[in-house]
Amino acid sequence: MMKHGESNKKVIHSMLSVLEEESDIYEIFPDYVDTSDISILTDSPIKKGALKTFQEVQALIQTGKKKEVKQVIRENSWPVNSSIRKQLWPLLCHQHAQDKTVLEGFYWDVVKQIFGTTDLPEKSVMLPPFVDGSKCLSYHLSRKGKTIAERVVAVIGYSFPDITYSPAIFPIAAILLHFMNEEECYNCMTHLVKSDPKAKETFITQTKLLYEVTWRTAMQVSKKHAKSATSFLLRNSPSNTKVEHMFQDWLWWTFQGLPFHHLVRVMDCFLNEGMKVFYRVSMAILLLFHKYSGASSFSSSPVHATNSSTQPTIPSSSSWLQEISANGVEAALLKFCRQMPVSCLWNSYVTACTC
Repeated sequence: MMKHGESNKKVIHSMLSVLEEESDIYEIFPDYVDTSDISILTDSPIKKGALKTFQEVQALIQTGKKKEVKQVIRENSWPVNSSIRKQLWPLLCHQHAQDKTVLEGFYWDVVKQIFGTTDLPEKSVMLPPFVDGSKCLSYHLSRKGKTIAERVVAVIGYSFPDITYSPAIFPIAAILLHFMNEEECYNCMTHLVKSDPKAKETFITQTKLLYEVTWRTAMQVSKKHAKSATSFLLRNSPSNTKVEHMFQDWLWWTFQGLPFHHLVRVMDCFLNEGMKVFYRVSMAILLLFHKYSGASSFSSSPVHATNSSTQPTIPSSSSWLQEISANGVEAALLKFCRQMPVSCLWNSYVTACTC
């Protein structure tokens, strides 16, 4: 028979093992990321079986197999806490660079030139005028992490004075900082801002005019490939609202609406393929919103398992129609994004890729 003392030791050992395991699943994040609210999805909604390693993806990139790289990244849903992004994201960004040389320490030289020191300031950093203050999304960054994001964006503003309007720069930098250090984040952002024009891929718009071009493009693509969903959106808008107004915030359906683990998967594809990924994601969101809010009755679909023991569901069509009636279609759409089942989004995204 086991003695009482031995039994207690086993219980304590078991509890410590659980705590160590819980700690390990977040160890890839830097110390300026608050992991308390990050949900870890354990399965891949599209790709079944073993996920590709960084070395396998790197080999495809180095041999110029762009089509295969695109397919691998779309199909391999690495968990949000996968260590692959620490290497994969910088590699994806670097492949788009106009100038492939990276001067080591250049970022810190500029930081010292602007701020007089490399020490992180205790107060918020003044942001460039191209930033939209209402769109400074920091996701799971701590107060320290947000200040780091502010400093990165401030240095980008100093290095690229021609940028006049680019609200997406801050949230993109904030997302990158979840998986890399400050200097790497700056280097990646410069590759995206100054991408090789021969590649014909846009990553970050830098003027008000180009920003308008993107939402108008998103609108035209949706009208063509998601006509019923776009009509549904307009039909449920206030009588004096035009479809143009609805699409002006199209980018924020993704950046502000989607849960973080969905957004990270979107970024996997975006860092490889560019702005067209956001067009497809927005179209996938519209198609799903129409499906779950339309006249036909659809059953609730559970979200893939998270840290929580309960699985939230997307309410039936009648619930979404009530939500639209009570709070308006724009608020309902954002709420829908936050409850998006991961399998639904990626199945719809893959379908949108064929358009």
